[in-house]
Amino acid sequence: YTEVTTPPLRDFSLWERTGLKDFLKTTKQSFDLSVNAQYKKNTDSHFIPFPLRAVYDVLSPDINAVHHHFEKGRDKMLDFLTKSYNKAKVKFDKYKVETSLNKLPRTIRIPGYYIPFVNIIVSPFTAEMPAIGYMVPKEMSIPGFTIPGIGFSLPSYTFILPSLEFPVLHVPTSLQKLTLPDFEIPRPSDHIPVPALGNFTYDFSFKSSVITLNTNMALYNHSDIVAHFRSSSFSVIDAL
Repeated sequence: YTEVTTPPLRDFSLWERTGLKDFLKTTKQSFDLSVNAQYKKNTDSHFIPFPLRAVYDVLSPDINAVHHHFEKGRDKMLDFLTKSYNKAKVKFDKYKVETSLNKLPRTIRIPGYYIPFVNIIVSPFTAEMPAIGYMVPKEMSIPGFTIPGIGFSLPSYTFILPSLEFPVLHVPTSLQKLTLPDFEIPRPSDHIPVPALGNFTYDFSFKSSVITLNTNMALYNHSDIVAHFRSSSFSVIDAL
């Protein structure tokens, strides 16, 4: 919470300080104030030259190279996950520890999407993720010993305790065939469409028994951008 304290305000007159006494006859005088702003969208578009075909020619060969690098990285990751899984499986089987894979979400889904301006279409993507655990069993032994003189001896003990690690509990078979989603890049034109500026109008009106003010401003987008500004005033006082 924030506490804000405003200073006291005494002997302040809006009538005197803001100049209302120059426009209104008395403090009880009424006035009309009207403000209207409107924007109308233009359905036309401007086409800006841009070498999109050159970008297409550059990206098309690179997409195949990206797929190739992805497959190499996928194979290395699969080898790492498989070794981690085999190492953890030996410990789990040795100590007869069961893992609950049904509680671990292992599927990721990315819907297809479209990248505007460059017109790139990416297909939906679904992949099964490997399951990662948090604990592995670890063996800890206490050696036996004998106290000489009194003949007291303590046998050795072996404990199986959980150890904090992040073993791989499941390696999906679909990971061997995992590929990047398909990228479709239609050959574009060398222009980028930009929506045209619409028409903007603004009207202001102030009316009282002393003065009347009217202001109109407009910005029109035709073959050229045209701006209009009109302002008028009328007052019973010559100085205004």
